[in-house]
Amino acid sequence: MKKLILLLACLSSASAIADTYTTYKPVVEPTIGFAKSVVQYNPGEGASGVGAVTNKILGAPDDPNTGANAPFNFLSMGMGGNVIVEMDSPLRADSTSANELYVFESRSYETFDVYVSVDQTTWTKLAITSSAIQNGAGSWVGFNLDGQVTQGVLYPYVRIVDTGKQGSTVAGTYGADIDAVVATAASPSQASYKFIDTDSRNGKVYDLYQNTATGAIGVKIIDKNDQVSYIPFTSDGSMDALAISLQGDFNCDDQKDINVLATRKADNVQLNIIKQQDGTAIKTIDNSVTR
Repeated sequence: MKKLILLLACLSSASAIADTYTTYKPVVEPTIGFAKSVVQYNPGEGASGVGAVTNKILGAPDDPNTGANAPFNFLSMGMGGNVIVEMDSPLRADSTSANELYVFESRSYETFDVYVSVDQTTWTKLAITSSAIQNGAGSWVGFNLDGQVTQGVLYPYVRIVDTGKQGSTVAGTYGADIDAVVATAASPSQASYKFIDTDSRNGKVYDLYQNTATGAIGVKIIDKNDQVSYIPFTSDGSMDALAISLQGDFNCDDQKDINVLATRKADNVQLNIIKQQDGTAIKTIDNSVTR
């Protein structure tokens, strides 16, 4: 497979202008990052069990927003609860009218406040600059940081505080149900991702990228309707991405798996990192053992 070293901005598709996530209205700006870790979670009343799994807020928006029996791919705040996350691409004002931050909420919209911080000591509350409220179907609120934060300063931390006064019909999921925290760029040229390689399967395109700031490796999936999803493969800069393929079924479930080839910087060993189409890890193959 031919390997390409290009800026993500060079991708010539509609998704380079806007990103769409299933069940949500599209956002105008291209995605450049997500919440990578939960720093602190203080659940309020009514957040427990299935609604209090902290890693469900990480990565791209992925909750189907349908029915009480659907997967709960969100983190519930509980009434008056809050969470602090660290972004894989720190936020900053970009001197444009674009939003640099979106917070996606699953199911019905329940109010919450959003703050950003440099150091988790001083917090700046943000005013909402745009929104797509779809009660019962998933919503998002967007924030333009210009005029709200100090220009040129990086803000890696986001705090979300539930402000609603109503519970939920599903036990453990009271308060705002946060699906994802998404960093965006005013234009594709601002995206801090290097495009490495691409493959396709069954009408979907799989683009392998590496974050030029953090070194994190991930795969961007674009389906035939130009809807976008993301699967993280590493969270730091310990590896260099090389190639991607969808040619093998490693766990024998009759579905082609995503195979990312990367070089471990510490010893220059190549690894195959293999995940299912839904992002579930299958195995990592250390190629040094076959030499």
